[in-house]
Amino acid sequence: METIKFELTSSMAIIKKPDSNETYYTYNFPHKIMLLGLLGAIIGLNGYNYYSLQKNLGKPVNNLPEFYEKLKNIKIGIVANIKEENYSRKIQTFNNSVGYASKEVGNNLIVKEQWLEKPSWTIYLLETETEEYKKIKDYLINKKCEYIPYIGKNDHFANIKNVKIEEAEKVSEISYIDSLFEEKIAIPKENLLEELLGFDNRTNKEYLYEELLPVELNEKIGYSKFSKFIYTNQELEIKDNLGIYSVNGKNIYYF
Repeated sequence: METIKFELTSSMAIIKKPDSNETYYTYNFPHKIMLLGLLGAIIGLNGYNYYSLQKNLGKPVNNLPEFYEKLKNIKIGIVANIKEENYSRKIQTFNNSVGYASKEVGNNLIVKEQWLEKPSWTIYLLETETEEYKKIKDYLINKKCEYIPYIGKNDHFANIKNVKIEEAEKVSEISYIDSLFEEKIAIPKENLLEELLGFDNRTNKEYLYEELLPVELNEKIGYSKFSKFIYTNQELEIKDNLGIYSVNGKNIYYF
């Protein structure tokens, strides 16, 4: 099968977690819904703002934003370009003094956000027969977009480069996955305890990241389903190889 591969970077980025309203924390990894929104913006599909506006005006709308309705079946693979270094993050503090932002004295709201510094991911899109996939392929290859894509805020512009079309082949027996994958697919055969305690003499440094990411969108409550994802170079115990493809020597999990 065909797969589209491209690098996604930004000077700064925030992929907001939904569980805090004082300091806005960020995920380390882009989740599927965010990536579908970015791809939807590129090909001109309506997003949250249009959906909310039409709904508030009492106009008929789909159950969910257009980008999600039309792109949710596209399978995506994510490789984090960090290995053992981890992303650099900083807390940014600024004032919102428009007057209606806060009911406190002075009507000034102090906003704190956690930003990723110079994040970089490699994104894979698995081929489908839909018109949306064909349009995404055309726009990415020819460097076109209807709306400027960004990562979390409209001043965090998304940089998309090194777009390539490659072949994806189903795998049978593997022991490593080079991309982000769900815990239900595989687990590490051993943890990092020995290495952390200094009992391990291996020369290749191992890394292991885990993060709970949203995977589905719901009309009433937003993110409705979360899944635990793992990113590691450790040897794995594969539970289910469904969705794992070999792309140019790398094992990529598409979900």
